[in-house]
Parts: sequence; structure tokens; C-alpha cells
Amino acid sequence: MKKLAALFLVLLALSAVARAGSAERYNTDTPAATPLPPVPLNIFDLESGYVFESNLTDGRDRGEQDAFHFQADYGHRFLLSGNLYLHLGLAYERFDFGQSSAPLPDHLQAFSGVIGLDYMHGKDVGAFISVRPGFYTEDRIGIATFDAPITGGRIFVLQPDKLYLFVGANVSFLRGRLPVLPIGGIIWEPNEQWKISALLPEPRIIYSPTKALQLWGGGELVGGSFRTDPNNIIRPARLSNAEVDYSEYRVGAGLIYSPANMFSVDLGGGYAIERTFNFERADKRYTTDPAPYLRLEFNARF
Repeated sequence: MKKLAALFLVLLALSAVARAGSAERYNTDTPAATPLPPVPLNIFDLESGYVFESNLTDGRDRGEQDAFHFQADYGHRFLLSGNLYLHLGLAYERFDFGQSSAPLPDHLQAFSGVIGLDYMHGKDVGAFISVRPGFYTEDRIGIATFDAPITGGRIFVLQPDKLYLFVGANVSFLRGRLPVLPIGGIIWEPNEQWKISALLPEPRIIYSPTKALQLWGGGELVGGSFRTDPNNIIRPARLSNAEVDYSEYRVGAGLIYSPANMFSVDLGGGYAIERTFNFERADKRYTTDPAPYLRLEFNARF
């Protein structure tokens, strides 16, 4: 079933990219518009975050736990034809957790490649499909920890320069709950200063007092699906070599400073409403109480 869902997503995303190309060719017959900015060929993202200690429970108190998150991505676009680009890159993500009495891993990490197609409209992505084959694990590298999450989507222009619709989906073969997730939302830009981005996993309301500064408030979903290492002494035993979906549900505010069009720094903080370790197939779940969090992100496009 998961393979059929993944195949359907691939075909849907490729169709979206093809249709985006057809729409662009059709639009070339219209009067000349404002020249578009150049397509950024190099994409670099660096993000870190820290969630302060809060109580961890599975129905009984397991002590307090904090969490640290780090992620680094690099990609390069290669022109294929027209506005269609091949996107290749590498990504690393890691979560570290404080000690508690719960039988949980002290870290989870992912090493992956990035293979995708981007249909570009200037510096903006109009449609895309991306596959991230790699190992999503505690420490052990092997076929059991291999996954190839697929994400695809397309943006539809509802009102030029003001209103957009994003439709897409994500497939993860390791994810125990809802292997296929629909994603989508609305982007509304009523004027040059305000932007409402009602998109998962990072909905935001953004106010821009200057071209170099943006103030934002919103939410964020952070996490992923991994497989823990085999452990002969863990109890309950079903948590050995188990699939786990880790999630952080955040709400907060911050600012984005862009001294140049190619670079930006995003600093924010707020509250992690809940963190969860969901062993869906092992029927075990651990959750935390709310706690403050801080995040820092650096982005470069050139």
C-alpha cells in the first residue's frame, strides 16, 4: 500500500511540474512582465533549536527532559531545460535528548541525499518533487534504518502578486502513523508589508517594517521518523529496533534579518506545546509538558 501511495505521489508531482511548464509556455504569449530575478543555484540552510526541560510521561512521571535540534542542508540546482532544474544535495539532522527514566534513545539522527526536480519562477519554486534517500536511525546503519521520504507539491496563482494556493503531499515509509500526509495551504500578501502564510509545517504571519527586517508570529512542527537500535535489555522489549515518530509542536515569534537578498538570519522563540515519542507499531507513546524554546536559522541562496 505504501509503495502504491509513493508511486501515486511521484506521478502526481511529476504531472504538476509538467503542467507548470505548460502554463509557463502559455503565459509567454501575454504582454511582457517585469523581468524575474535570477534563479538561485546554491541552497544552504543551517538550523538549531533548544527546548528547555519539562516533565516527561507515559502515564507516570519519567522525570524531566530537554531537547536539542540541529539540521544542515546543502543543494545545487542544475538547469535541465527552460525553467526546470535538477536539484541534488546532502542533508543531516540530529536530535539530542536529556536523560530520564524512560526507555528512550538519547539521540536520533538522519543522513540523507537530496534528489529532486524544481520548476522555478525566478527565485521562487512553482512546483517540485524531492526524494531524500538515507538512513534515519539512532546509530545503526542498515537496510532496516533506510528510508526515502518523498515530498511533492505545486503552487497555484489565485490572484497575481496577492493570493496563492499550495497543494502537495509527503510520504515516509518509516512513519508509523499516517505514512502519506497531505500538505497545503494559502499564502496571502495583501500589501508589501504584510504576508499571511497558512502553510504546514510552518504557518506564519509576517510583518515587514523595512526591506531588511521581518517580524513573524506563528507555529512550527519539527521532527521525523526513525528506527532505534537493537537493545536486548530495554523494557518493554518491543521498543528494541522499533520505529519511532518524534514530533515537536511549537508556537512562537521572532525576526528575520536579511542584510542582502542572498542571506538571512531567523531568530525566534516561544513555547513547545508538546514533544512526543510515538512508537505507533509498538503501541507506546511518551509526551512532555510545555516548555520554552529558542531557535536560530541561517539561510543562503546564491
